[in-house]
Amino acid sequence: MTRHPLRFLSRWLLLAGFALLIFGGKLWFISAAGSDLPTWDQWDSESEITLRPWLEGRLDASLIFLPHNEHRVITAKLYVLGLFAANRQWSMFVETTANAAVHTLSALLLLLLARRWLTGPWLIPFGGLLVLLFTLPFSYENTLFGFQVPFYLLLLFSLGQIVLTLSHDRFGWRWWGGLGCGVLAIATLASGFLASLAVLAVLGHRLMREHRWSAQQGVTAALMVALAVAGWLMKSDVPGHEELKAHSLGRFAHGFLELLAWPGSVAFPWALLLFVPAAGFVVRRLRSRSTSPDEAVLLGLLSWVLLQCLATAYARGGGLVLAPRYFDLLSLNVALGFIFLARLWSGRLHRVLAAAWLLAVLGCLGDQSLIIWHDQVLPNIYFQERQIFNVRAFLRTGDPSHLLGKPWGEVPYPDPAALVQRLSPVSIQSVMPPSVRRPVAIVDRATGMPRAVPEPLLATTSEIAASTWKLPGAFHWRSAVQSAGALPVLRFRVAGHLGGPGRALRLVVKSTAGEAEVTPDSAPGGQWKTVNVFRPAGAWWVEATDEDPHAWFAFTQPIEVGRLTWCAEKLLKHHFTVLLGGFGLLAAGAFLNMRRRDERVA
Repeated sequence: MTRHPLRFLSRWLLLAGFALLIFGGKLWFISAAGSDLPTWDQWDSESEITLRPWLEGRLDASLIFLPHNEHRVITAKLYVLGLFAANRQWSMFVETTANAAVHTLSALLLLLLARRWLTGPWLIPFGGLLVLLFTLPFSYENTLFGFQVPFYLLLLFSLGQIVLTLSHDRFGWRWWGGLGCGVLAIATLASGFLASLAVLAVLGHRLMREHRWSAQQGVTAALMVALAVAGWLMKSDVPGHEELKAHSLGRFAHGFLELLAWPGSVAFPWALLLFVPAAGFVVRRLRSRSTSPDEAVLLGLLSWVLLQCLATAYARGGGLVLAPRYFDLLSLNVALGFIFLARLWSGRLHRVLAAAWLLAVLGCLGDQSLIIWHDQVLPNIYFQERQIFNVRAFLRTGDPSHLLGKPWGEVPYPDPAALVQRLSPVSIQSVMPPSVRRPVAIVDRATGMPRAVPEPLLATTSEIAASTWKLPGAFHWRSAVQSAGALPVLRFRVAGHLGGPGRALRLVVKSTAGEAEVTPDSAPGGQWKTVNVFRPAGAWWVEATDEDPHAWFAFTQPIEVGRLTWCAEKLLKHHFTVLLGGFGLLAAGAFLNMRRRDERVA
C-alpha cells in the first residue's frame, strides 16, 4: 500500500511546525529574561570540576564521576564539555539554547507517541497542551539556567528507556536503545534509577495478571534490577540536606498529594480531581487480564511519574517540594492525564468532561506562570543585570570590592569570596562570555589615540578604541598584530557615519589570509551599534581610515565571541522568525491535510 504524498508531507510539516513553535517560544523566554553569564552551581560543577581542569590539562574520569550534591551529573558534564570544546567559550546562552532543543525533542517524542494512543481530533488539543507545557515559564530555572539541563536529559532518557523497553516483547535495536537510555538516566540525576523501577513495576503487573513471562521479559527484569541497584549506589548523601527531607508521614503524604495535584497547587486539595483520569486508568489496568504494548508503556510512564512524586516528596518534603525546577517532570503527569481522559470514555459527556478538565488545567498553568513571572522571573532579570555589571568590573580591574559585600543576588554565587577565587585563574578568564569578557587590547591606553565622542556616547560599558569626531584632518591607523588563537568572531561597537553611502570611512580586520569589513548595515550616527565580523584566519590586525572631512566614526576595543555563542545569540535575536516559521508550517500542514481529505471525498 503506497502512502499518499500529501499525507506524508502534511504530517512532516505539522511536526516541524510543532517543534519550531516550542523551540521559538523557549528562545523568546531566554532572550527576554536570560543572560550569558554562568550562575550558581555552574561555578562548581562546570567551572571548577570540568572546564578549568580541561583547560589546564588535568581533567580525568574521577572529576567527571565526582558527585554534585546527591547527584552524579555525568551526562551534564560531558554535554557542557562538548559544547565548550566546539565553542571555545563558556556562555550560558549556548547552553540554554541547546537545552531548549533537548526539551523540544522530548515534546516531539511525546507527540509522536500520542499517535499510538489518541485517534481523530484528540491529537490537536493534545498538541496544543504540549506547546503550553513546554513553553510557559512556570519552570523558569530549567529554561534560563544552563546547569539545569539534567532535568531535560532525565525526562528524555526516562521516556526513551520506558518506551523502547516496554513497547516490544522481543530483543532488537529498540530494546538495546532502551537499555542504553537506562544507563544514561542513572548517570544524569540521583532519581535516574526510577525509570528502571517503573519498568519493573509494569513487568511485575504483567506477570501477576497474565501468569506468564517470556525470556525477553526475564532478562529485562534482571537488567532493570541491576540498573536500579547501580543507580542507588551512585547516589550521594549530603548531610546538609537532611533538613530538606520530609521528617513526618504527614508532611510526606501532603507533599506527595500536592505534587500529584500540580499545576493546581493554589486550589489544593480540590485540584486532586485532575488526577482522576490517571486513577481511572490504573483501576482498569488492575482489572484487565492482559496488557497491550501501548498500555504497558502508558502504565510505565505513569509509574515513573508516581515514583518521581514519591521521591521528591521525601527528599524535598521539608518545604521545597514545589521548587520550579521540578515542574518539567510533573508536566508529564498532565500530558498523561489528557491521554487517559481521551481513552476512558466516549460520547458527548466524555467531550464535556474533557473540555472541563482541559480548561481547569489551562487555568492552573496560566496562574502558575503569572505567579512565577512576577515573583521570580522579573526579580531575576534585575539580579542578572547587576551580576553582569559586577563581574565585568572585577574582570576588567581585578578589584575584589566589585564582588565582595554586595547585596544578596547581585553576585552570581552564594559566596562572593569563593567566586573571586573561581574567577581569578587566567584559564577561566580567557573563556568568559561576551557580556563580561575583557576586550582585545588593540589600542594601548597609554597611547595618544583620539577618543573624544559626543556626550551621549560616553554612557557605554565598552572601552572606546578610537574616534575621529574631533580630528580636523585625515586619520590612518593600524593596530599591532594579534594572536591567531583568538576566537573566530570579533564584536565591535561603532558610531558615527561608518556605513553611510559615499563616505571615505573604513574599518577592517586583516590577516595574510584575507580581510573582513567592519561595516554596519546603516550609519549609526549618535548611538552605538554592534557589529560582529568573522575574522580572517591566522594572526590578524585592525586598520582604520577616515579621509572624509565631513564625516567621523568611533569604534570600541573588540570582544572575542565563539562561533556557537554567535549562533545562539542570532537564534535568540530572531526568535520571532522561528515562531512565525512554526505557525507557517502548521498552517501549511493543516492546509495540505484538508486538501487530501477533499480529494478523498471527491
